[in-house]
Formats: sequence, C-alpha cells, structure tokens
Amino acid sequence: MFWYNPTTRTMERVPAPIVESQAIELLSGHPDSDKYIEEYRSWRQTLGIAEALQLTGETFRALHRGEEPPPRRS
Repeated sequence: MFWYNPTTRTMERVPAPIVESQAIELLSGHPDSDKYIEEYRSWRQTLGIAEALQLTGETFRALHRGEEPPPRRS
C-alpha cells in the first residue's frame, strides 16, 4: 500500500494492514497519534482497513500542507 504516513510526514510503501491493530500501530508513536487514530476510526466506520488508513493519510497530508482534507462519505 502506498500512503502518506502522518507520523513521519512522508509518502511510503508498506504492506497493507490486515487487522485493526496493524493499522493503529502505523499511526502510533507520535505526539499527535491520538488525532490520527481518531481520524482513522472515523473513516473505518464505513471503509475497509487499508482504505481508511489511506484516507487518514490523505486527510493529514492536506492539513499539513494547509489544504482542505478529503470530504467525508456518507
């Protein structure tokens, strides 16, 4: 999976997480991890693990650049 990792602020290729704990681990270890995990869980309510993680990355990539984050899907 290719995604923006908000904890390192870089684009990276990682194996797609298969279980929730793997996704949470990718978002952990940063002072803002609580925000990242909260965003992930919000996306996860309607999406699969990898897609929710990618959209979490897109959200924070936009915010880190001072842009609008992707819109929420209903």
